[in-house]
Amino acid sequence: MREKMRDKSRDDLAYALNLFGVKAEMSDRGRPEEKVENSWYQRSLGVIDISEGPIRWINILKRDRSKDSPPKWWVVMGIPDTVEISRSKEIKIKTVRKKNFPLFGKVVDVVWKGDSGSTGLGSTLSIDQDVKMLSERLGNMEIKSHSNSNNCENCGEKRNGTSSFCVSCGGFLGFQGWTLGFDKRFTPSNKDWEVIGKICDYILSSPRSF
Repeated sequence: MREKMRDKSRDDLAYALNLFGVKAEMSDRGRPEEKVENSWYQRSLGVIDISEGPIRWINILKRDRSKDSPPKWWVVMGIPDTVEISRSKEIKIKTVRKKNFPLFGKVVDVVWKGDSGSTGLGSTLSIDQDVKMLSERLGNMEIKSHSNSNNCENCGEKRNGTSSFCVSCGGFLGFQGWTLGFDKRFTPSNKDWEVIGKICDYILSSPRSF
């Protein structure tokens, strides 16, 4: 009975990704990545591991139904980065979908707003037609930088590459990289995944002089 009632959003996304060749596997529960972008009003449904490409994990978040609001889901994609990211200046940009009429009008343009630092990501993404169409199909997106300690708090070992875990003792170092978040659950197509990969390329190749 519990299995039948369990939210299958994570299962469905992993299945959809595998259908067009992305090697996606649902991880065991309790992964530290479940806490990334997880606020007090949300709960994680678990992490999907991606074996290849710039996105290495996906965290599915949910806000349960209440008497005043329906349930809501978020999809958070983790993009590790070996290049050190400023710990004092967070990059945070999100899409703004412009409509020909407020609320219920048709989306006529998508731009990115927020603090891009010197990365130029807001301007770059705002002129890419593929990215605009992706937002029209899948909803609003948000990009954030994440910078954590380069040394393990348990043993002092320096971070090795993009791993979030200490190679010596296995302690969690925190996530260093970027998140690409969507404000609803979705079933991506092969084309959608290609555009998401394009966004990752923009992020990882952006200037880092914050």
